[in-house]
Amino acid sequence: MRRIILMLSVYCFINSTVKAQSGGTFKPNIIIIYADDLGYGDLSSYGGEIPTPNIDRIGKSGIRFTDFYVSAPVCTPSRYSLLTGRYPQRSYHQLTYALPPDDKDNYLDTAETTIATYLKMRQYRTALIGKWHLGKRDMPTSHGFDEFSGFRGGCVDYFTHSYASLEKDWYKNDQPIQEKGYATDLITRNALSFISSNKTRQQPFFLMLSYNAPHYGKTDPDNVTEYTLPLNKTRYANLDMMNTLQVPRKYLDRFKQIKDPFRQTYAAMVSCLDDNIGELLQQLEKQQLLENTLIWFISDNGGYSRSYHGHASNGALKGEKGTLWEGGIRVPSLVMWKGKIKQGQVQHSLVSNLDILPTIARLTGFNSMLNHDVTDGIDAGKILFQQQSPERDLFWKYGNQTAFRRNDWKLINNKELYLLSNDIGEMQNVAGQYPEKVKELQNAFKEVDMRLK
Repeated sequence: MRRIILMLSVYCFINSTVKAQSGGTFKPNIIIIYADDLGYGDLSSYGGEIPTPNIDRIGKSGIRFTDFYVSAPVCTPSRYSLLTGRYPQRSYHQLTYALPPDDKDNYLDTAETTIATYLKMRQYRTALIGKWHLGKRDMPTSHGFDEFSGFRGGCVDYFTHSYASLEKDWYKNDQPIQEKGYATDLITRNALSFISSNKTRQQPFFLMLSYNAPHYGKTDPDNVTEYTLPLNKTRYANLDMMNTLQVPRKYLDRFKQIKDPFRQTYAAMVSCLDDNIGELLQQLEKQQLLENTLIWFISDNGGYSRSYHGHASNGALKGEKGTLWEGGIRVPSLVMWKGKIKQGQVQHSLVSNLDILPTIARLTGFNSMLNHDVTDGIDAGKILFQQQSPERDLFWKYGNQTAFRRNDWKLINNKELYLLSNDIGEMQNVAGQYPEKVKELQNAFKEVDMRLK
């Protein structure tokens, strides 16, 4: 009871503070920055060698999470869960894997309500700038976003904005457009334009800032721009293609000390991303918006620490993108809200991208609209504002891989057991020492799996 009273008092304090300042209902601006394939060990605040002062600033101004997870180790299902608060297994059209360009059968259904739709009901202006990757049946503007600028597929060439020679993939709202420039820079430019627009200034806003960096690009071998480093050759739809790392030259010059060309180019891409986030923070400061803006930075899944020349780093974590080892699903995440979230925290609570929607629902007043029986995340407000660590479970099912985490215990593929508090690298399978814990987690996994079918 005392805990409930304390939690309510914190929310009441936040609401009353903002009401006293604005004289109205509490509606913070919300920016979710979703990086693409960024490894757990890439940011300097996570011990990485790439200086990322601007992204690190978010954590220094609020919270850096050590145990933040995504619902899947690849792009599409991770994005589905962020926008809906639901495990990808609940999706109406099998959004459980990374959608290829020609997949017309699987997509986000308009009957599935996104965080953008809920916030529009609360009179927010909404935008998705950057990567969509939730099917091509509809545009993001059919899913609660007032504005869309970016691309619909999984990856594009950073300079030509095409999926190799297969198709041009760059849009403004519902129309294909031509924009010159490096994709990371363009995404930021369009985001700043949205924040500064007259319409946005007249109401609170929700911005899903969905970078493709530092995911590899998809390049036409017959149209290779300068500063493009091939990772490998591939073939799709009877067309030759290349997966590539791409970055403006000035960023490569920052990392001359890195001798591995793949790591060097990747580091330059991350550095460019960091500079762009610095521009975002500067613009928010200039417009005096930081005090009323919640900013949450997350990677959509782990990086390629082994495949494609191992250009990313997942630090001490085992596995990489596409696996349910920690390197595939534990990701860097930092959140700030000036004056509301205590700064300088390192938070070890178990948090998930599933939690974003229910947390924002409570903060902005659409919690009563949610069907909590089919919302899988938790309200993380007590973690953000009270530094509490609730007990909780997390479930993963990706292809023929499975995982389940309960507090510090993690079961992999229904048979391997790891105590993550002592073994973050999942090196010591202790299933033989704790058969009762194995059975407990097997039963817990089965229960969630049955509920999601």
